[in-house]
Amino acid sequence: MAIILKLQLLLCCIFLSLQVSRGRVVFQNVEDLPQDIQYDFIVAGGGTGGSLVATRLAENTNWKILVIEAGGSNEDAWQTRVPALWQSLWKSRVDWNYTTVPQPGLNNRAVDYPRGKVLGGCSSHNTMIYTRGAKSEWDRYAELGVKSWEREQSTNIRGIGRGVDSGPGNLSDAGHFDPAFHGTDGELSLSEEFPFNQDWNDGTPVGTAWNEFTIDVKGMRSSATTAFLSKAGDNVHVLLNTYVTRVVPAASNGTDFRVVEVGTKEGGELKQIVANKEVIVSGGIFGTPQILLYSGIGNGEELEAAGVQTLVDNPSVGKNLSDQVTVFVSFSTTIDDTVMERNRNRTSCKVIPLNHMSFIRLPDDAPPFSEEGFSDTTTGEDASHVEFSFFQIGAPDPDAGVMNSTLQVFVSNIHPVSRGSVTISTSNPFDYAAVDPGLLAEPVDMSILREAIRSLRRLLSAPVFQGSVFGSVVPPANVTSDEDLEGFVRNAANSWLHGVGSASMSPKGAEWGVVDPDFRVKGTTGLRVVDASVVPFAPTAHTQAQTYGFAELASLLIAKDYA
Repeated sequence: MAIILKLQLLLCCIFLSLQVSRGRVVFQNVEDLPQDIQYDFIVAGGGTGGSLVATRLAENTNWKILVIEAGGSNEDAWQTRVPALWQSLWKSRVDWNYTTVPQPGLNNRAVDYPRGKVLGGCSSHNTMIYTRGAKSEWDRYAELGVKSWEREQSTNIRGIGRGVDSGPGNLSDAGHFDPAFHGTDGELSLSEEFPFNQDWNDGTPVGTAWNEFTIDVKGMRSSATTAFLSKAGDNVHVLLNTYVTRVVPAASNGTDFRVVEVGTKEGGELKQIVANKEVIVSGGIFGTPQILLYSGIGNGEELEAAGVQTLVDNPSVGKNLSDQVTVFVSFSTTIDDTVMERNRNRTSCKVIPLNHMSFIRLPDDAPPFSEEGFSDTTTGEDASHVEFSFFQIGAPDPDAGVMNSTLQVFVSNIHPVSRGSVTISTSNPFDYAAVDPGLLAEPVDMSILREAIRSLRRLLSAPVFQGSVFGSVVPPANVTSDEDLEGFVRNAANSWLHGVGSASMSPKGAEWGVVDPDFRVKGTTGLRVVDASVVPFAPTAHTQAQTYGFAELASLLIAKDYA
């Protein structure tokens, strides 16, 4: 088995080495950019949102697009194409390697927060799960003021389609999904690894189903760069390994931010590049507010304290960071483990993850909502409060006292009330912003997570599991009281890595928020934001699909403005 795996990886390397950039022109250094070209749009960040919006705008061949990416090319990191190697990408050269500030809700623990530093961003770096969320959530987004954003657009987003063949192994799609809610000619590939006759991407995700993944028919990761940017025309230029330090007014003390300042390292020379039409910031949930703050767009008092001149006083920049929170639990089971290979010393293994998730609504009279002052945290009956992500069947470990295999599950509160922030404390744009997701800051979020663990225990004690799934291992079965469960959660919980909202969209004219419904940064001209940071609240989903959806809408609105 080990030889087969190595052979597969070798063939993958050979395949990727033969790939060349089609159309788009790639530069490694700002000095190499052609001096005779004036760019219409500059996209600051080649991640999920940035890659898609650049590709869509480039469909107008008269426009010149420049994408600036702080990381390197996904084509130089072959591991980004092999789905099973996603964990190897974290804490690597294609990861920003963020760490949060100590979290009071987690007993003052700081936690790692991986983000993709590579073309495709987190879509080149994530676990590839594709879930759209609930219809009521998209309806709530539409209430922000985007009159053309209807329910149908949220479930039939252009480019997010399924191929004729379902996925790895060319499994047939017959009966595995509802074709009313999926395209078949989009660029981004989706697949189910195993057949199932239920589709929770119809806008009502409550229930249990097989996952859908952004994996193509060859079994390779389908990302924002492989699906979109790599196929863009030569009117798209991509500048790699270059940081956007800030956006700059075209005139002194003005609010027309159609200039980007770039550099490659601290202390090096900074250069400015002008966009004829607009600058589009797509730095992600941490990078985007950092760029805006160092540009002088943010809370005036906080900017002045950091030594940054305030140009647009907007207290919402970097605030409203909303992040799902998860805790790992396990149960003793007689089901065979999913370890594919192990050496004699058990120091190396390859596990096959399970392929199910459950989105669960807690009962209306459950403790989180029967307690005084707590109300439903979701947008409606079609949205869920918690997610069970069935991870793997772990092997027995006698040395640790674990005699049976373990069913391992991530239990998550996906509609948190708690909010966090992204802030700066210096005037050096190469300094990382402080990331504070505010995990479990609000009592209702802890109450929901406690009840979620109890809900999973009830599920796995049902008659159908008798004889195959036994008592809770983590936390131990005797951890049942509110106090004991809370103690366990605060010591064990982590971010589910689905942050949104740090440059939140709000209705035009609202006194809160960072961007208007047309994605323009409030109080500015020539400047928009297109990435997950504009999504105002966490969805009943992993956030990849929401980012693609918002980027598709932004592309349409921008193109319409210059038609």
